[in-house]
Amino acid sequence: MGRVEVTNMTKTRVLSRALLQNLVAFVLASEHQDLAGTLAITFIDEEHMRDIKRRFFHEDTVGDVVSFFYGEDPDGVWGEILVCVPRALEQSRERGVPLVEELMFLVVHGLLHLLGYDDDTEERRRLMMKRTEELLAVYRKEEVRRRLVEQALRAREFAYAPYSRFRVGAALLSRDGRIFTGCNVENASFGVTMCAERVALGRAVAEGAREFVAIAVVSDGESFCFPCGLCRQALAEFGLDIEVLAGARDGRFVVQRLRELLPSTFSFQGV
Repeated sequence: MGRVEVTNMTKTRVLSRALLQNLVAFVLASEHQDLAGTLAITFIDEEHMRDIKRRFFHEDTVGDVVSFFYGEDPDGVWGEILVCVPRALEQSRERGVPLVEELMFLVVHGLLHLLGYDDDTEERRRLMMKRTEELLAVYRKEEVRRRLVEQALRAREFAYAPYSRFRVGAALLSRDGRIFTGCNVENASFGVTMCAERVALGRAVAEGAREFVAIAVVSDGESFCFPCGLCRQALAEFGLDIEVLAGARDGRFVVQRLRELLPSTFSFQGV
């Protein structure tokens, strides 16, 4: 896809260009679209929005988002999304969600209009709202995964691996949203070596965490790094539905459930 150009004409802090670039790229990929050129996203006030509604829609109202499709142009602006920040603030309070969530919702909604979706009937409106919510749910999950892998990559930098020269980092996400990191710590007595996953798990348990959602594991290698058998068993003590993000040094990762990596798990029930 092309680039995203962001303008904030209000005094309210809005979404960053990096976030919007990622969000737009995700939606376009999900909708199997690859539009060249520039998408302009502008955050405006109520007066500006009312003027736009009067001039282009012949309505004396203040909407929350409007979109204009100009036609694909590799060298120009192919579309524009204008978001009314005061309306977004009002709606975020009504829905009980952070402003950032409401702004993301409106941007995705506006982008879907550019891709051919419409809400001119109740049925189309329902389908468009559903698709917007589906895309945001998947995007949030992917962002959490990406952040976990980034944390694991940072943790890897602290690894103590003078013998194998194989550095590993891990980031473990608890149910309450906390992230615990760990790195491998080698020892001259090889059996004493601690894996990154179990270091992260130990930190989490010491901080009172008992329920976990996902763990990211990365190494210096080009291939995806999966937990060893000992680490799989250690994690299984706290649930087999934990997502394992096996990452590579360039940030790519694959996802599997722990139960897939450790079938026929040994548990207390087998004692």
